[in-house]
Amino acid sequence: MNHLVSKRSIGFRLTPLHRFKEPHAFHYLAQRASFWVAIFSLLAFVAGNMIGQHGWQVFWKSVLGRTDDSLIVYTGTVTPIAQVPDYVRWTKTGGNPQDHTFQQVPKDDLMVLPAYPSAGSVLPSIYSVGYLGSYSSGTPGTGSHPAVDIRVPVGTPIRSIANGVVESVRDDGSGYGKLIVIRHPNIPNPDRPSTVTTLYSCYAHLSAQYIREGDVVMKGDQIGLSGATGDVSGPHLHFQIDRASAPWHPFWPFSGADLRAAGLTINQAINQGFMSDKAAENTVNPVLFAQMNFSAPTTIVQVNALPSATINTAPVSAPAKNLSLQERAAIARASRLALLNQKKSVAVQVPAATTVAVATPSAQSAPAVPTIIARQVVAINIPSAPSTPVSTVSLDLPDSYSQRAWVTMRINLLDAQGNLVINPILGSDLYIQTAFGSANFSAQSLSTLDFVNGSATIKVLPLGNRTVVLSVYPFNVLSKPLKYVK
Repeated sequence: MNHLVSKRSIGFRLTPLHRFKEPHAFHYLAQRASFWVAIFSLLAFVAGNMIGQHGWQVFWKSVLGRTDDSLIVYTGTVTPIAQVPDYVRWTKTGGNPQDHTFQQVPKDDLMVLPAYPSAGSVLPSIYSVGYLGSYSSGTPGTGSHPAVDIRVPVGTPIRSIANGVVESVRDDGSGYGKLIVIRHPNIPNPDRPSTVTTLYSCYAHLSAQYIREGDVVMKGDQIGLSGATGDVSGPHLHFQIDRASAPWHPFWPFSGADLRAAGLTINQAINQGFMSDKAAENTVNPVLFAQMNFSAPTTIVQVNALPSATINTAPVSAPAKNLSLQERAAIARASRLALLNQKKSVAVQVPAATTVAVATPSAQSAPAVPTIIARQVVAINIPSAPSTPVSTVSLDLPDSYSQRAWVTMRINLLDAQGNLVINPILGSDLYIQTAFGSANFSAQSLSTLDFVNGSATIKVLPLGNRTVVLSVYPFNVLSKPLKYVK
């Protein structure tokens, strides 16, 4: 210790003879062309992936930890279940939803989910408990049950009713069992469909969940399978839609403390309509809303790319703003369909946004981008082309798949002679599902607008290592077997 102290007291100091600062590593990298090629490639990759709706969604989720709700575009709704057993026919052959699964239901014994009536009683064989119904009778308006219970066997495919973001995927300990909650921004307000709001669809008592929190799902995407998890008396889907005002999701109108204060059990409270006013305030009749399939709030659009189009105009009502990503995408889609297919009348569907003013370009000015004039439905009148009814469909897909690999399936619309239908007439949307095995789909329902020159493609992700056979409703066409190979 004394030695160290004496050295410090002497006060030696080292001074370099030649002062030289080592260059930063970036100095050497910048002198190599491969470095700049790598930098530009990275920037190109990032920019390319940011183009389009889903690129931005991935960006917001991965970088900022959330999905930008303004990028979720409303494109209509579907019911949470496409097909259910025809219980009258199925029971005649020994079918029983308590003992058999959806995969064991013969194809001929399936039917489209019946419509939920806007008034009066519901079908108790399908809708075991109606909206704001009681457990004792199931009749709507006789209790405070905030959802609709749909009676289906275990394994029935469940789909998202609209485009949205997965809010929650969990195994709930309060009685819901396996549960999925999806947030649907920019969706028509059920009270005023000309305006938009945010709703939350809830799917409970599931046996399987195919999505994760934060996923962006599209209308008709399969999100899970029905089951009998949680507190249930039999297999069914608890389907509920909450308003944004609900303090939690799924919303339940009373708590355990409320029950204890009132001296009621859960069943007694539901049967007596306990706090039904809270249920009505924070929820929506779910099946009725889904099957209404409200049109999106629309906007008159001046499409300068179509000089022959006849466009109705309306007075200017607000200051000008730049078009949003959704508006540009919708306008481009309508223009593309009009130019490619020359269809009878294409409605320009644009999500609700601030109305903007229009500055009329002069004759010498450059072509203007499509501009919004006013919120109102308008059709672009284009010379009609003959339309042909669709008699059946054909399915093109590979013979095999490997584990966790998506495959592409092409769906072709055919007439009675087996020819491809370029301008189809479809009586209803097409629904894709598995007739054997299990699979996820990039889209499970297709409308006329999804077909270009008579064909459309979707991605299929077989689950497990079983052979998969696909079917398309309402034509009941089966695909060839899609076999698993290692």
